[in-house]
Amino acid sequence: MDISILPPEIIVRVLEHLPLIDLVRIEPTCRMIQAFCYCEIERRLTSSPLRNDWGVLVHLDQATATATHFDTQTKKVTFNITMQQPVEIKTMFDHRRQIHCSLLRRNQYCEDFVFTVEKGMEEGSTVNVSGQGAALCQINAALTRLVKTTPNKKAIAPSPFRYSLQLTQLEIPLSTIAAQ
Repeated sequence: MDISILPPEIIVRVLEHLPLIDLVRIEPTCRMIQAFCYCEIERRLTSSPLRNDWGVLVHLDQATATATHFDTQTKKVTFNITMQQPVEIKTMFDHRRQIHCSLLRRNQYCEDFVFTVEKGMEEGSTVNVSGQGAALCQINAALTRLVKTTPNKKAIAPSPFRYSLQLTQLEIPLSTIAAQ
């Protein structure tokens, strides 16, 4: 059957009723349907309830990820992460400290990420860091070493090094989103 004889309105209506996993399966089969599938996938991910399904748990603070863009070349969905305020991490030594994050879908655990604080960061400097998970998910963040406050004269221990972590963007492959 030649699919090109069908009007585009009918193709769009049929694709609206398919689950996301079926859209992902149909997409590579026919070049003509591919564009329709990509439009429907992007519409669902950026304007439906799937838009706010994902979140990130970082250092006992949770942030919501909102889908903003679907890249048809890499087949990855880009999410913006909105944090009310950056997460503050304290450490006593200037060494390679790991900050653990978890990817959440509908508040259920999906995957782990690890950011590493590199040794020797200068006070007040900001570094862009990224973490990658097992399912090819990638998360980007800005890590800032905060300026030390003046120590209390009565304090016995030195003041800790303080870092600020602001999550910015998350990329998840379409196959991971459709599989769950």
